[in-house]
Amino acid sequence: MEKETVGQYYSQYADTVMRAAWHYTGGIHAAQDCAEEAFLRLLQEDMMPDSKILPWLIRTAVNLAKDFHRRHYNTKKVTLDEAVDKPSADDDLLAEHAAQRAMLSLPEKYRLPLFLNIVQGYTTEQTAKLIGKGANTTSSLIRRGKKLLAKAYEKECV
Repeated sequence: MEKETVGQYYSQYADTVMRAAWHYTGGIHAAQDCAEEAFLRLLQEDMMPDSKILPWLIRTAVNLAKDFHRRHYNTKKVTLDEAVDKPSADDDLLAEHAAQRAMLSLPEKYRLPLFLNIVQGYTTEQTAKLIGKGANTTSSLIRRGKKLLAKAYEKECV
């Protein structure tokens, strides 16, 4: 694929692809690396229809993020509270950190469908196409994920 075309896709989809990878890596820098690697791999691909570019990028970035997670699984773990300076007393910031920790505590299979549906605003059918699953399966994942997310958020806020 040509550099100019990939550059256009990058400006259009980079944030979405990076956020999808973030749900698997848990770190912004690792997610950025995975997203950038996905776009570099797009340069090596032959032409594909525009409708398949975003799902391909998301799947590639998520696979790279899973590989990253596997490689770093046995390394020293740092909790989010240790990694981030203590948040100020601002309630919005505390709620945001609690929501992030709650989302990261969910089983892997719920994170991406919830991210695409809730954060990015994709419909269930669009989400199903992006993750490569059926609409009914995706709907179930979203519904169950929302219940688990509510419980996890409640635990984080206690």
